[in-house]
Amino acid sequence: MKKTFTTLMLAAFTLTVFAQEKVKPLLPKEVSERLIPQFKAAAFWPVTVLNMDNIKDVRKKEQARPVPKLSNADSVEVSYKNIPGLNPGDPEIPVRIYKSRQLAKAPILLLFHGGGFIYGDLNSDHQMAANTAIRAGVVVITVQYRLAPENIYPAGANDGYAALLWGVKHAAEIGGDPERIAVGGGSAGAGIAGTVVLTAREKKGPKIGLQVLLFPPGDLDTTRVSVIEFYNIPGVKGADITPLMNMYLGADNVKKGLIPEFALPGLAKNLKGLPPTYIVTCGADPLRDGGLAYGQRLIDAGISVELHNYPGYPHGALPGRFYNEFYGVLNQYLK
Repeated sequence: MKKTFTTLMLAAFTLTVFAQEKVKPLLPKEVSERLIPQFKAAAFWPVTVLNMDNIKDVRKKEQARPVPKLSNADSVEVSYKNIPGLNPGDPEIPVRIYKSRQLAKAPILLLFHGGGFIYGDLNSDHQMAANTAIRAGVVVITVQYRLAPENIYPAGANDGYAALLWGVKHAAEIGGDPERIAVGGGSAGAGIAGTVVLTAREKKGPKIGLQVLLFPPGDLDTTRVSVIEFYNIPGVKGADITPLMNMYLGADNVKKGLIPEFALPGLAKNLKGLPPTYIVTCGADPLRDGGLAYGQRLIDAGISVELHNYPGYPHGALPGRFYNEFYGVLNQYLK
């Protein structure tokens, strides 16, 4: 697996270096040509503007949304808890726990939602968490970490690490196995997951058997080909990266170059000692090349990496086959 991935990465980097001088933002028609048929029309949708008015509007709609009904509610137990924050004075953290009714003791998957560090809640991955609990035979803990810009880094990441510590300490109570733990998330949630994993290594915290990073924000490099080509597209776009990072890290901190090393997984200088890693990237996603680069750095550090890039898929979209692959990886590393 490593050899094949390394060959693909070297080819990708060669093309990237060659193309960087010529690369430019794609027009809607060009974006459409990069997408599989079911997503082609999305290339012509309106491009959203990222500002506080729009952020508040999205959050208002999220808060008004009822908890979605699960298609498999008869097969999964769902419970809610408010757990202690990491540090004195930190607020309690809402978590939701999913467990198959058929299992007495199962591995634990800590799962963080996406949303650019500014959106998202416990409903974001509700059905996915239930499906994963049943199909992969794991206890899933989803976490409502604090959001930016009101709470800059490390607030959300601290909530994530607190949830990890709580899950290990209370594993027996929730039907989990503290010796078999995975940490993962999608998009911004993958960023939180990567930080939690790095923190656990640094603090000699709980041993993590697998990290799952779905279309992760690898680093802050806005010169990557994927960032430039998908700079001004509908949905998540390259132009969003800098303002989102200003919100997540604090604009003054970014301006002064005060970027914490563990704020995003790809910023860490030392990747040795991290757990096996499963990375998914989407071919028509501004975050694609950052995720690929992080995967290559992990391999260079001697970490076992499985990476799937899905050509023609925009940020956050996954083919049906992903789910069986995902469940299989969880079973492989959390036996």
